Amino acid sequence: MPDYKVVITDFSDPDNALEAQVLQDSGLPIHLVRLQTKAADELIPQVGDADALIVQWASINRQVIEALQHCQVISRYGVGVDMVDLAAAAEHNIPVANVPDFCIEEVSLQAIGFVIDLNRRTFQLHEYTRSGQWGQAPLPVSAPRRLSTQTIGIVGLGNIGRAVAQKAAHLGLRVLGHDPYVAPAAIAGLSVELVSLEALLRGSDYVTLHCPLVPETRHLISAPQLALMKPEAYLMNLSRGPVVDQAALCDALIKGVIAGAALDVLDPEPPAPDEPLLRLPNVMITPHASSWSVESITQLRRQTAQNVVDVLQGQLPRSIVNRAALGIKRG
Repeated sequence: MPDYKVVITDFSDPDNALEAQVLQDSGLPIHLVRLQTKAADELIPQVGDADALIVQWASINRQVIEALQHCQVISRYGVGVDMVDLAAAAEHNIPVANVPDFCIEEVSLQAIGFVIDLNRRTFQLHEYTRSGQWGQAPLPVSAPRRLSTQTIGIVGLGNIGRAVAQKAAHLGLRVLGHDPYVAPAAIAGLSVELVSLEALLRGSDYVTLHCPLVPETRHLISAPQLALMKPEAYLMNLSRGPVVDQAALCDALIKGVIAGAALDVLDPEPPAPDEPLLRLPNVMITPHASSWSVESITQLRRQTAQNVVDVLQGQLPRSIVNRAALGIKRG
């Protein structure tokens, strides 16, 4: 049996020892190739003969997929797969696998952490104290309201959105949810009131985004949506940067349309040094790190490699994103 060629297109960890171990333990004759290439035109000459791709942020567009001569699977480090042309992959009978549950605990916890920091004015009071001040802060740092009197609106009720809802309810927050694709049975047992996006924006003190980046969600939150929010409300984005119209958000923050924002994602990433949001005092920004923990990283790397092993051994991986397009029924 000839060796299988598995190509890791790009990665952020210092090595690929965990992935290599999973591939080795399979007993399959696998030749692992590690690149650090994200641009599609640079990938094409290097991946044509690959049997499997492991992808972090590389652009796997139609041109890359059409260059793949006998690829059996594309496995993504993460939940979102917006960097892969799913339609092209399906046309070429290539399953696209992800790891949908690796960071549920981490991202939902960061969302709740954002709520607490925004409510308690933590980042503003930190700067206030660093400047040499002490005691009750003067305006414009207004006194917070009790969380038990407030409402959180969750846009996207997948694994992470549902975990946020559960944690928020334990804090006493009223929980609104919007997801046009979720069935009521999927959130049975959660204290979530399903509403329209407009009702959620109007009624929430904290709006947190947990939806995938697809054509329908690009700039889902722009000037008209921000104008619906309360002037004392906060926007939180832990999904993908382009879900928010960044220029519109910056304008709304400067004009006081909303009180502030907490963002773990931007558009583009990393931001330009002169990105206006970086200079606003009513914005908290973290570097797309909400999924980060020792356990989540280990799970992600191992499971991403295991997806490849499963396919090369003639099995289905745990999660196939383009299952329906491939005509694969759920088992």
